[in-house]
Amino acid sequence: MELRQLKYFVAVAEELNFTRAAERCHIAQPPLSQQIKKLEEELGCKLFDRTNRVVALTEQGKTFLCVARNTLETLDAGVTRIKSIARGEIGRLRIGFLNSAIHTKFPEALTEFRKRFPGIVLDIQEMESRSQKNAILDGELDVGLCHHCHTDSDKMESRTFIEDTYYLAVHENHPFAKRGTAGWDDLKGEPFIMFSRLHYPNAYERSIARFHERDCMPRIVQEARTQQIKLSLIAAGMGMGFVPERMEKVCPPCVKLLPFEWDGVKQYSAIKVAWRKGEVSTALRHFLDVLKEFSSCSDLEIKGCWVFPKSK
Repeated sequence: MELRQLKYFVAVAEELNFTRAAERCHIAQPPLSQQIKKLEEELGCKLFDRTNRVVALTEQGKTFLCVARNTLETLDAGVTRIKSIARGEIGRLRIGFLNSAIHTKFPEALTEFRKRFPGIVLDIQEMESRSQKNAILDGELDVGLCHHCHTDSDKMESRTFIEDTYYLAVHENHPFAKRGTAGWDDLKGEPFIMFSRLHYPNAYERSIARFHERDCMPRIVQEARTQQIKLSLIAAGMGMGFVPERMEKVCPPCVKLLPFEWDGVKQYSAIKVAWRKGEVSTALRHFLDVLKEFSSCSDLEIKGCWVFPKSK
């Protein structure tokens, strides 16, 4: 049974006239009649009662008309859906994001994407950077917003989404707050709050190495898993810590963000958009394009996996 036979049959059933049905199907009447005959032979029953003046559906024809219409409608719907998927108009994207990305333009980008592509379902999960990397490589995430140091894989592509300066966060009653600035030598022996060594081993080791290089080891009193927790602990007077500029939006009133003397080279916190290397779906491409519009680094073409501090 061929698809065209179903279309010819539906045309004849609706027109109840072979001549008009042939015109509707843009073929001559004899070939159309031959295809209907072949269809009847294959089904083993008459679909039409024909006389010189009248064409009428048999009972079997009426039943088969429902089958033919449903088949064609299902096929048309499937074709339409496949074309929409190919154009990136419908589908599903699994997105991971770093907690602090909430304080960037990422939420605005999500709102804009949903407005432009309402047929694409977004499955959004807050995840630590290391977990995002593993999920992307395992095919469990389509894209993630994570720390740049977790995109160092030859199986991943990445692009900088935001890059902002680190500040030293201190309680307003700390002497540093009144002075308005601080440097490496000031940190020696100070109570310090850092990211969790368990969850951010690379960041932890790099920070410790910097302290040792400058012989200004602080007194680590607490570890935190997120920037928000770090700020909350600082607000409670438990210590101080480095936070990126984006956290200023949610900084407690009693916490002050101080410019830090980085010995001439500022340190930047970069969040990168990362995805698995290879063929990129149209839906993912649309998402990357929208993110680029909201990125503070949309003019940069990052080909490597690491973002180094740049002069501003």
